[in-house]
Amino acid sequence: MNVLKLKIKELRKLNGDTLKQLASKINYDYSNLSKIERGIYSPSLSLLEKIANTYSVEVHTLFEAQENYTQEEKSLIKDLDISSSEISKKYNIEIDGERITEDELKFIIGTIRILRDTIQNGK
Repeated sequence: MNVLKLKIKELRKLNGDTLKQLASKINYDYSNLSKIERGIYSPSLSLLEKIANTYSVEVHTLFEAQENYTQEEKSLIKDLDISSSEISKKYNIEIDGERITEDELKFIIGTIRILRDTIQNGK
């Protein structure tokens, strides 16, 4: 997780955020976020998704600098990323008996992100 904590900090600083600003954006305690960046705590997958969504990156990019992962582990990390453009190719997702299109999937994901943001920010 050492690389992960550095990647989170790197992304945060690259986007000009303080710990408190990022914590506010993801609705998370900033002192615990600090502990994650220092390697004291390990982040949950849902927290990593929030951070990735905040900075418009895919979750697996938070792990990219890690060179000790096996190919199988790298594949699993990529599969966990719901924003992957490959999701419609990996999974047969149907609504009303029809396979959803790539454009429909992008729309659905975008809509969920807007709804999530609205709920989290109480708008």
